[in-house]
Amino acid sequence: MISRELWLQVEPLLTAALEMPESERGVWLHDLEATRPEAAVLLRKLLDADRRAVRDRSLETVPKLAPAPAWSSPHAAGARIGPFELVRLLGHGGMGEVWLARQADGRVERDVALKLPAMNQHGETWRERFRRERDILAKLEHPNIARLYDAGVTDAGQPWFAMEYVEGLSLSDHVAARSLSMAERLGLFRQVLAAVAHAHRHLVVHRDLKPANILVSASGPVKLLDFGIAKLIGEDEGSAEPGDLTRLGGRVMTLRYAAPEQVAAGVITTATDIYALGVVLHELLTGLSPYRAVRAGRTLTEVMLLQEEIALPSTLAISGPLPHRVSGDLDAIILKALRRDPVARYASVELFDQDVLAHLERRPVKARAGTWRYLAGRFAVRHKLPLALAAAVMVTMGAGLFLAERERRVAVAEKARAEKHFASVRKLANSFVFDVHDEIENLAGSLKARQTLVGTAVQYLDSLAGEGTDDPELALEVARSYRKLAEIQGDSRGGHLGDAVGARRNAEKAASLLAAVEAREPDNIRVLREHRVLALFLGRLMLEGGDAAGVKQTEKAAGFAEKITRLPGAELADRRNLGATLAEYGGILAVVKDDPVAASAQLARATEVLEALVRENPADLASRGRLAYAYERSAIAAEISGEARLPQAIALFEKSIATTEALARDEPDSEFHRQTLAKRYNSTARTMLKAGDVNGARVLSDRALVLVDALVAADARNAGNASIRAGALATASEIEYRGARYEKAIEFARASIAADAKLPASLRAGLIVRENVVGAMWMLAASNCALARLPDQASARRADLLKEARTLLAASRAFKQELVDRGIDAREASRAIGEIEAQVKACDAVA
Repeated sequence: MISRELWLQVEPLLTAALEMPESERGVWLHDLEATRPEAAVLLRKLLDADRRAVRDRSLETVPKLAPAPAWSSPHAAGARIGPFELVRLLGHGGMGEVWLARQADGRVERDVALKLPAMNQHGETWRERFRRERDILAKLEHPNIARLYDAGVTDAGQPWFAMEYVEGLSLSDHVAARSLSMAERLGLFRQVLAAVAHAHRHLVVHRDLKPANILVSASGPVKLLDFGIAKLIGEDEGSAEPGDLTRLGGRVMTLRYAAPEQVAAGVITTATDIYALGVVLHELLTGLSPYRAVRAGRTLTEVMLLQEEIALPSTLAISGPLPHRVSGDLDAIILKALRRDPVARYASVELFDQDVLAHLERRPVKARAGTWRYLAGRFAVRHKLPLALAAAVMVTMGAGLFLAERERRVAVAEKARAEKHFASVRKLANSFVFDVHDEIENLAGSLKARQTLVGTAVQYLDSLAGEGTDDPELALEVARSYRKLAEIQGDSRGGHLGDAVGARRNAEKAASLLAAVEAREPDNIRVLREHRVLALFLGRLMLEGGDAAGVKQTEKAAGFAEKITRLPGAELADRRNLGATLAEYGGILAVVKDDPVAASAQLARATEVLEALVRENPADLASRGRLAYAYERSAIAAEISGEARLPQAIALFEKSIATTEALARDEPDSEFHRQTLAKRYNSTARTMLKAGDVNGARVLSDRALVLVDALVAADARNAGNASIRAGALATASEIEYRGARYEKAIEFARASIAADAKLPASLRAGLIVRENVVGAMWMLAASNCALARLPDQASARRADLLKEARTLLAASRAFKQELVDRGIDAREASRAIGEIEAQVKACDAVA
């Protein structure tokens, strides 16, 4: 009898041995006997049994009691499955069958790969896995991913889905058959990267990337297949369904291409796919697995779990198909993808692809240290002829340059300090703050990298600003960098770090620098443009922190925008920015200053400017985005003007949503559009509630929650997304309360309060978050009172409900009174106080 402990040791060893060429097994087993003799003995017996089974042909004439799946198929060529006619069996496995089928239903004629799960295999769990693959493929549409054409269930209950039929070879077979060059191999690999990047942007991790799942079609394009064990980012790894799949089908991975965290049953992320892509690239370029160099006595599983380094690919490529061509950049690229720590790998497939492209174009790759020698070498390779000519010119002109240099030395020394500062800040602003941040801003899970960026950049900018900024260009660069960092720290319009205090501090540093430059050059259009952006951001930040002085900042921004459009150098973008700035100013006049007349004038002008721009160029995505914002601000102004204008407010919100949805379709990778759409669904739902349309509000609230849950799942540390989710939960609570579903209302309210409590302290102190918390508290109190009024309510619970309700209502009233005292949305706050006091009386009546 084999003990469980011994089998757990031997099972991975057997897997590795069966994958290993038989010529290598003898030495490997001999070494294993020295360290793990008991396991080695059992392993030899199992391998001997396997060899005997292969040699033994006596059973070939015995009728099979358990026929092979292909012979036991319930389907036959010529049978109909939905609109498809089966042609021939392409393959089968534990999960089911894949048939070549022909669609000929009068609508379209084409061959497809028809996947059919085994109806009696493993019960509902495998069929659920099949449905998961179908649903994931429905999300993905990319030229390098085999398309899902159709799906359905037969009358007999047989689920099926039809995929694009790819006639071609696996990636490794295609490369071997054609003896492709390095550039051709990398070109194919970049198509694979494009497919995986598309899947990641749709929150899908493949989990089984390998050459067998990558086909090169006869017409040329690469096609990625088999999303059968893929997962959605944010799915619970511990849920029952994935666990069932693992128990029934063995490890949900192909060990040779699995990342260490997969082998160790760790967390699966996009970095898991990046590791597998590193293995694929290693094999593609060297012809060998990265684990072929592992010393004898260690299994593949052990190597991946232990801290052993993978050998340089170039040391294996000497005997491979492309000797000496893998060293340098490609060594670095492959090894970065194969880092054991997922965080140390490429942060995204896009960055992986950028390094591959940089190598092909002979530019520096980010996986290698950027030493001057390496960077100069890359430059020299790209510019051989110009450098040769330059060298000849330098030799000819050497003497003259030497004399000229002596005469210029004093002047150069005087300029050195300013030029050094200017060059430094440009490098920081353009290559670090702007390029790096913009590159990672919309990537899921990028918050940690952005925090590191801010911490380093603030210190650097402070040192530069502290030494003086007499040069207007330098001052502008420093100010712009400060503003960018402030947005990363606390811009509520997108994912931010939740550091409102740090954001305001850096924004005010920027404002001081710009004011100094503007005093000397009042018509410097570049300074005015930057000042407009900064004033808008600072105004928004101040208002969210409860400082009504933010209105003045927004008014300043509107003044800058007007002035810019009157200057000779004004461009189309300045007209667009004028419309957006007037929209923001109008919205603030309506909400904060409670001046609907002045607000309407600003908003009408904003809409006029932006609608004209969209008419001139319907493809102008930026103008369409700002027009959607103007509609939203106009809707808010109409809403707070009174109940009579609620229908107009809803119509404007719907225009804003329709415009934003179109933008999200045009730019599907934009996290900002998804965030904005979630917030606009939520705002419209609240307005519908005021108008009494509970069902319409519930539909939009559900859409908001679906969107924001996906955002939070993709990046749980993103404070901006978490804040949007807390607000959406508060709205859902009020919807359930208005629909008299009090227990559900309490559930949503508590979830909203709990979500707010997890936000950074500086963010919780802001006006928007506090408003969300109070809204949830109010609905929790109201629902408690409603439940307490039920005649069958136990007296003890009734007392607890009323006690909590009174505490929550008192806190809600205090917050609304604070708004009245500070002059922020005072009319709406006063109305809310009246409702809260009425609620208190209703609770007292129950007692």
